[in-house]
Amino acid sequence: MKHKSGGNILGDILRITALTAFFASAGLLLGRESIHGYLANVPAMKAVLGSGGTAGGILVSSLIFIAAGGALITMGVPRLLASAAAGIIYGAFMGTLLSLAASILGSSLLYLGARFTLGDIAKRRLSGRLEEWRTRFQKNAFWWVLYGRLFPFSNSTVMSLLCGCCNVPYIPYALGSLIGFVPLAAVFACYGSGGMNGNFTQIALATALLILSVLSRRILDALFPGHRAEKEYQAVSPGRRK
Repeated sequence: MKHKSGGNILGDILRITALTAFFASAGLLLGRESIHGYLANVPAMKAVLGSGGTAGGILVSSLIFIAAGGALITMGVPRLLASAAAGIIYGAFMGTLLSLAASILGSSLLYLGARFTLGDIAKRRLSGRLEEWRTRFQKNAFWWVLYGRLFPFSNSTVMSLLCGCCNVPYIPYALGSLIGFVPLAAVFACYGSGGMNGNFTQIALATALLILSVLSRRILDALFPGHRAEKEYQAVSPGRRK
């Protein structure tokens, strides 16, 4: 068990290092004078998309982004990509808010789809495991949803479908999702904004927040009976399997 835990920690360290290196490299590259000519259309593009236009234009652009982002997340596109894209276009603060809205929309559509159309399929695929999760959600839906959302690098789509199939009440599902989405939405919006603008303070902040998000998993383990929340979540998350 100790070896497995050490492997998980090493994997998280490698992911965090890779993300930080990628966006820091992007910041260095985009900050070079030699490539500014190739990026002359970027400010214009951002203005068209709403980050540099009028208030009315920004509102319309924001609604379009939320709708498009929510649709893509429903189709399985990772919400973290939406957060990074929002940071690039709108900046870290607005990017976080808009990616949160898109994530809630997308996850809600997945939840509703699973609740009303995929129940029989899930019962056949997960067999008795679905009933085990249904029991857990009935006992404490909010905390299980929150744990699943805070768990870095997990499969968010699977979590949404699982909650729908288990008929988790929407209010604790949405609240747990919203709170759980905040850390990584802020992380990747800061990464996107920092990489695009060469702002290494934002990149450093994103890295610090990501480390805290990883550490929070171990704190949350203490809130679950048997301290096996991570193992039980991984059991239904194909994104964590080899």
